[in-house]
Amino acid sequence: MSRYLVTGGAGFIGSHLCDRLVQEGHDLVILEDFSSGKQANLAGPASAAKLVQADVRSGLSAQAIGPCDGIIHLAALISGFDSLRSPDDYLQANLQGLLRVIDYAAEASVPRVLFASSSTVYGSAAAPRLAEQTLPQPMSVYAATKLMGEQLLAMYGRLHGFTHCSLRLFNVYGPRQATDHPYANVTCKFSHAAANGLPIDLYGDGAQSRDFIYVEDVVDAFFAVLDASPSSVYNIGTGRETSIRELIGTLESIAGRPFQISQQPEWPNDIRSISADCSRATAEIGFMPRVSVEQGLANTVDFFRPRG
Repeated sequence: MSRYLVTGGAGFIGSHLCDRLVQEGHDLVILEDFSSGKQANLAGPASAAKLVQADVRSGLSAQAIGPCDGIIHLAALISGFDSLRSPDDYLQANLQGLLRVIDYAAEASVPRVLFASSSTVYGSAAAPRLAEQTLPQPMSVYAATKLMGEQLLAMYGRLHGFTHCSLRLFNVYGPRQATDHPYANVTCKFSHAAANGLPIDLYGDGAQSRDFIYVEDVVDAFFAVLDASPSSVYNIGTGRETSIRELIGTLESIAGRPFQISQQPEWPNDIRSISADCSRATAEIGFMPRVSVEQGLANTVDFFRPRG
């Protein structure tokens, strides 16, 4: 059994990861300020973890956290659109927060740090499938903070002697995603609408495609690099593109009824196609996504169905 610190552990991805860590018998500390994470997300196995309510930017208390075998840093602001309007907020939350995690890793001799990076680091890179060697071209401050975060870990890892790994997550979806965020993932908004018979807004022609990966597959990826990894950066996606129109069709089949669709202008600077080349992750850490888009969406719609 190992002891881990997870920042942002009450968030969408973090809570699923914390549940699995507890289920696998690990001792767990969750650092959470509940600015976006929800207490309800910790109602499952993660309720057994020690909860430290604090803002990661304020520093990590050795007395509150104690020794740990690894840190998984998920806490971040996540809207690319908002980051262009409020860049200082994103620089402080995402970079200052990571620096405080690095400080703690150095001071407490934590041997390994994992970081939730993002496929948005690639930005407008012109490649049919995005590999780790593809030149990053971030198009938002959010994306730039993720790329800078990878570089900070590489630099401080050399200086302080800890190992590290950054997972460039593609379009993650699944239960517990927040529907109340104005820029919530399209899978989240559409799944909620399908479950509750609500209309949806379609931005652009719907031919835009994304690499949608189910949250439990992302948890598998974190477990695959928990203790060690040959490389320090991996793409985590499925390698399969799904268009927004295909997504709508699948959800209509699951719900058993068509959407009422309101056509909207295309988002500015919207990227037409995103697909992950995950060959490095497959070859080096054995990562293979298990959940199809159809099954993942069915699970997500079921989560959003009214109970009672």
